[in-house]
Amino acid sequence: MSARSSWRAWGEPASLFGVGLLGSAALWGRLWVSSPTTRGVCGCGDPSLFQWFLAWPAHALTTGHSLVFSRDLFHPAGINLLANTSVLGLGVVLAPLTWLFGPVLTENVALLLAIPVAVGAMDLLLRRVTDSTAARVVLSLLYGFSPYVIASLAVSHLMTAWIGILPLIALGVVDAVDTDRRRSRRGQVLLVLALLAQFFVSTELLLLCAVVVAIVLAILGVTWLVTWHVPQAAVAVARRLVLPLGVTAILLALPAGYALWGPRSLKGNIWGPGFNPDTGGTSVLDLLRPHLVAARLTAITGYSGPPVVQLQLLGWGVVLATAAIAMWRWRDAVSRVAALTAAICLLLSLSPLFVGWAPWQWIGRLPILQNVLQFRIAVFALLAAIVVIARGVRALERRGRLGVACGAIVLAGVAIPVAVPVAQSLPLRTVHVAVPAWWRAGHGPGVVLAYPFPGPVLQSPLTWQADGAFAQAMLGGSGPQSTPSRAGVDAPATAVLVDLATCPLCSGHRTRPTATTANAVLVRAMVVRDGVTEVVVPVTFHGHFLSTGQPPAPAAVFFTEVLGTAPLVADDAWVFRVTSSLDPAHLVGPATAARCERVAAALGPSALGPCVLAASR
Repeated sequence: MSARSSWRAWGEPASLFGVGLLGSAALWGRLWVSSPTTRGVCGCGDPSLFQWFLAWPAHALTTGHSLVFSRDLFHPAGINLLANTSVLGLGVVLAPLTWLFGPVLTENVALLLAIPVAVGAMDLLLRRVTDSTAARVVLSLLYGFSPYVIASLAVSHLMTAWIGILPLIALGVVDAVDTDRRRSRRGQVLLVLALLAQFFVSTELLLLCAVVVAIVLAILGVTWLVTWHVPQAAVAVARRLVLPLGVTAILLALPAGYALWGPRSLKGNIWGPGFNPDTGGTSVLDLLRPHLVAARLTAITGYSGPPVVQLQLLGWGVVLATAAIAMWRWRDAVSRVAALTAAICLLLSLSPLFVGWAPWQWIGRLPILQNVLQFRIAVFALLAAIVVIARGVRALERRGRLGVACGAIVLAGVAIPVAVPVAQSLPLRTVHVAVPAWWRAGHGPGVVLAYPFPGPVLQSPLTWQADGAFAQAMLGGSGPQSTPSRAGVDAPATAVLVDLATCPLCSGHRTRPTATTANAVLVRAMVVRDGVTEVVVPVTFHGHFLSTGQPPAPAAVFFTEVLGTAPLVADDAWVFRVTSSLDPAHLVGPATAARCERVAAALGPSALGPCVLAASR
């Protein structure tokens, strides 16, 4: 292949990657020309969790710690990263950026690259599907800038934002079964690498890949039964796929086993017995009609920008175009299989809460699928629909000028109903990612009980720990492992500490706890049992509630009473040094606690501890 032909082969995907990169940067407003190392979606909520996940590989690689297990979170039990959405594949690749600039920039880069990778990868796949340049360009951009990606970026869900690996898996399959030996070998290698990458970015999407493969095989099987004809090439195709799939299975056996049965793996329903899997589906209208999401999901992740379009939106244009082209081009095996796959994926995405006959109410009860949010299978419907539309547009273009005009109308009808509502959410908003002074000061090793206590909602201490290069281990954490049922003997104390930071937003009729004999016993036992060396409460820390929790002064009073010792004030934090033998608890009651808070506000934070301890019992 000459240099010119080689450039032509890679020129289009490279150009689209560049367009996607510029467009992705523009989504974030002035972030990339101002302060990408200190601004992000939020220093709280799920963005904090992913900053921690991205920072851990850089720390592990330089210190010799395990890449897949850490005791610096959920100390002393630790966390199994492969059993969580740790996007380990991204963290390892981007580790140099973490070493140089910190986890906030690393997260921003991971979010930035999600779109151009998806655009470029889809173009590579479509080059094997159609020779229509217009279809490849428009549909690749539609895939990369889809609501699925934009909504994921807004809440920093890297495991769903990075859908660029899925077209590479499909391309690997297409090339692997090719009769040209050179292309087949190249496809086999690509398939192995793409499947490995998908495992270390999102095991959930990899599992859904397996579901989609089963769908395709079922469609082919039914077709062969109906026609009483099995193509001779089917056996050869299966043989060409055995090697890459076998190699992948061997390479993933150990990490998959570690995720399922290793230390601190998550068994059963990962979100606890109260989680209803039926809520993970969608409605028919949400697949077709855009609406802006401004409620729970963006609230718990700290995103403060304009509401975003729902993740599962395909748009009526995509659905109608796919259906029309599939009926017109039914004899085209690729279009037929892709259209049926898209339709079945859409059916599987439906929730029994909206559609009484939704099949997921039976399929989703399978142990291997019970933790899958089924509306995420909509991305596979989008991918399959894009294949159908791309082939249909090319068939139109072959009919002359009128066909070219019709193809342009189809592409416009597909893109505009999605692009217009998505544009209403842009640019995505970023905020300053604040880290309390104590965590930036580089204190030595120890085990910290941080305020606010990290849990399912308040996750900002994960950002602080990652920014401080994991100088201290920390109690608590985030993700499904932070559900109370997984805290074991620490569960009662954990509930008290979570309520201390989150009430009055607690569920039910609970109020923010004050120190009592009962909860003092629980917290003191937890501190001793888990080897806590310091309890750290920032004195002044401003920002989103999901970063700061409730005001810190009552928390400092609470720990003074429970631990029976006055805190030091260092680096704008109340710091309680914990020794092997705790002083007796010193409970003073709500009225005295409130008075000491006022004294500290008037005389300075160092006056708080002596005020509490000077009060009579």
